[in-house]
Amino acid sequence: MDNLRKSIRLLFADFCPDKVLNLKDEEKYINKQSFLENGFHSFSNYSLDEIQNIFTKLETDWFLFNHNKSIFNILPHFNSKVLVEENLEPFVEYQHLLKWRDLSYFVGEDLLNCSHFAYTDVISYRRRDFFSWRPTVFSNNKSLRTLLKKGLAENHFHLKGSGPVFDLSWINLMNNVNNFEKEFNELEKDLTLLTKITNASDASKKELKILVYKASYIRLKLFNEINNLNSQLEIDLSKDSNVIDSNDLIIKLSELDQEIRLNKKDCGHRFRHFKNVEVLDYAIPKNIHIQNLSRSFIFYGERKLLYDCFRKIYNQDKSFKKLEHLFHAYILIKQRFRAELIQVNNKVGFGNFSKYQDRKEKFLPDGSIYHTAFVNLAVNDTLIHNAIRSFEVRIAPKDEYNKLTQSISSYNKTLRKNTIQSEKDFIYELITVKKDRKLNHFYTIHYIKKEDTLKPSKISSYVTCRHAKLRKEIKYQSIAISTLREKSAKYSESIRGIDAASNEFSASPEVFAQGFRYLKNHRLKGSLNHLKEVMSEHKMYATYHAGEDFYDLVDGLRTIDECIIFLNLAQGDRIGHALALGINVRDYYQFKKNKLMLPKQIVLDNTVWLLAKIRKYGIDICRNEVNRLEKLYENLFSELYQHNIDNESVFKNKYFHQTVYYDAWKLRGDDPYLYFDNLDTDIYSKINLTYWERCRINEESPKSKNTRKNIDVKFLYQQYHFNPQIKIQGKLIKQFEITHDYMRLVEVVQEKMMYDIKIKNIAIECNPTSNYLIGTFKKYAKHPISKFFNLGLETSPDLIKNCPQLSVSINTDDQGIFSTSLENEYALIAIAMEKEKDEFGNRKYDSTMIFEWLDKIRQMGLEQSFKG
Repeated sequence: MDNLRKSIRLLFADFCPDKVLNLKDEEKYINKQSFLENGFHSFSNYSLDEIQNIFTKLETDWFLFNHNKSIFNILPHFNSKVLVEENLEPFVEYQHLLKWRDLSYFVGEDLLNCSHFAYTDVISYRRRDFFSWRPTVFSNNKSLRTLLKKGLAENHFHLKGSGPVFDLSWINLMNNVNNFEKEFNELEKDLTLLTKITNASDASKKELKILVYKASYIRLKLFNEINNLNSQLEIDLSKDSNVIDSNDLIIKLSELDQEIRLNKKDCGHRFRHFKNVEVLDYAIPKNIHIQNLSRSFIFYGERKLLYDCFRKIYNQDKSFKKLEHLFHAYILIKQRFRAELIQVNNKVGFGNFSKYQDRKEKFLPDGSIYHTAFVNLAVNDTLIHNAIRSFEVRIAPKDEYNKLTQSISSYNKTLRKNTIQSEKDFIYELITVKKDRKLNHFYTIHYIKKEDTLKPSKISSYVTCRHAKLRKEIKYQSIAISTLREKSAKYSESIRGIDAASNEFSASPEVFAQGFRYLKNHRLKGSLNHLKEVMSEHKMYATYHAGEDFYDLVDGLRTIDECIIFLNLAQGDRIGHALALGINVRDYYQFKKNKLMLPKQIVLDNTVWLLAKIRKYGIDICRNEVNRLEKLYENLFSELYQHNIDNESVFKNKYFHQTVYYDAWKLRGDDPYLYFDNLDTDIYSKINLTYWERCRINEESPKSKNTRKNIDVKFLYQQYHFNPQIKIQGKLIKQFEITHDYMRLVEVVQEKMMYDIKIKNIAIECNPTSNYLIGTFKKYAKHPISKFFNLGLETSPDLIKNCPQLSVSINTDDQGIFSTSLENEYALIAIAMEKEKDEFGNRKYDSTMIFEWLDKIRQMGLEQSFKG
């Protein structure tokens, strides 16, 4: 089935749409030559002769149906093996879930689902009226579904990354094609995330907006043909997709927009959006069956259009034959646009993901019905299709109490089920609930990690600490949260946790330390209790994105350690992702070819931290490697610090042992300005009596009071923040060689740290698909969740004893960008484990044990909830 999947991806995602539009005869654009051109990339493990054999298989088998040859006939060959129908909805055969995921993630589920239903309905002479199935298809494993019905916790769910970002953006564009010139221009200037722009050897530069304009016209033409609607608009689509060559298309955009508006008025179903009446999509008909309106009706129009086109193809409708190439081009353009919003480019690292994240709402303007649907569907569709008992939704903070209150109020209003409803009064009760219903979710507010924008070369760098601007933002945001807790019992009850998210390279835990301590230990004054119906004060818990992305596995581990030390994480708190804590050390360094490129400051911090852990854990192996690391410290410290200390300073020629540097590292949880000057003064004398001021010092660490009295330690911490030359030199890049003994040391430290976290009862939020796509392991079975916790999965007493048995949960992270769901995350882990083989080629895990293991994880997820 591998070659079948690759062929489908090649034909329906990788082909150049302009080539399809230029030549209408199928034999001319899907021929041996064009297939081989594309096949070199898709079938990289095959020789030219073997790729020719695949094309022969296509020609003589996969393209044939009832003596009719068509590229669309390849789809049922795959669908029939993996898709089944239950109660009008598609489900995936559990044993083929990984194969389904491998293909559907790249071509989109609707292409496969709609073609499957069209094919089976043609054979059975069936009429289909239901198209509002869930956004992500579930597997048909009844044992797993029964298990999950017991109740789930979604503990890591970013609201703005969890809506169907591509689907809604596409529907918006197809219905309002002439409204996004600015957004397309911004996208054109940005990095193209699709790794292959085009496969045509003679292709000119393609512009995404021109391709989308073409798709909008094709969609209108297909819709009109299917519904027997007349149109006088004719646009030449054969020109290359750029502004110059496709000038005719540009000129006629206003006419296209006008025809779309007419279709919206004449054909489209009307929805109430707050006080307005709007048409979401002209392809959602006025006579839609009411059963569709209780679920994901937003997808109805596009799915029905695809279904109707496939049905005509499989019916061998002669009148539609002339439009088949347009339909194919439409699919290819849609895939091209999808690749800019859904992470399908196989690149690792958070930086790649963040490019997708940054553009997720570009085509969903605030206040529009599409943006409301985006936010609404993220939560309500998830609740409809999953038995979620604890739903933690993550949102960004605001710098003022009033803004934060308004933000939460707006989210609550948008997330009510009846925000978008059919205009028809008789179905009102079917798709809505009372407006005063209790919301089924609560919020964790996540600070945003941002890069330090102040250039060290500026004079102000002498009096400005690292990330000064972000620290100031965090102060105002933290005070806004505490003020809301004090003033509003209504909204305070819905905020249960804090987090810090986004790119780990942008800011480290030390930047957020004071804000986290401030809120974790916040107590209500009670001065406004007389205004409250109920007096309550729930604890604020903390989580932090750490160990997800890193230059070296060691700085991933160090970041996790910094979370615990600087943010005072304790029992009941959690760490998001924590991949560095569990991924296979040797596999990771092998993936990096045992050579790393990273900033010198990071190398210095990693080296000192690793040496400190070696001492703490009493690790007595690899003495030569330890000596190498100690020598590396001496060289780097001299290069970054010693050479850049002011010549007039009494510290200029002083020797600083690595342990002194490590003690200075421990102070990074403190407010840097406590060490700006007067180093011989007791820092406690610099603090006033306000609560925010009292949080400037990390009372939990270091434990020894003498550390803050040691002037050498304080001096190094001061230099770290206020010496511009150290900042400049620290950003220079060093190549770091990974030795075998270095790997051994990291393995031992990684294992010891897991047990430290176990003792502290800090939980881990696992996000399998997010971690799989951002991380460096490329098998779901390689996810470290089984290394964190294996009780019930393994039978060997030694394997169970040697596992830390950490508290773990399964979550989705950004389900819209990663095209997944909570049920899907459990299923992918389950089937991946079932397919794991031992050294003798036998199945490594028993399915019953896998489900027992997952049930324990399900329960731990509920126990981890901040809901209380």
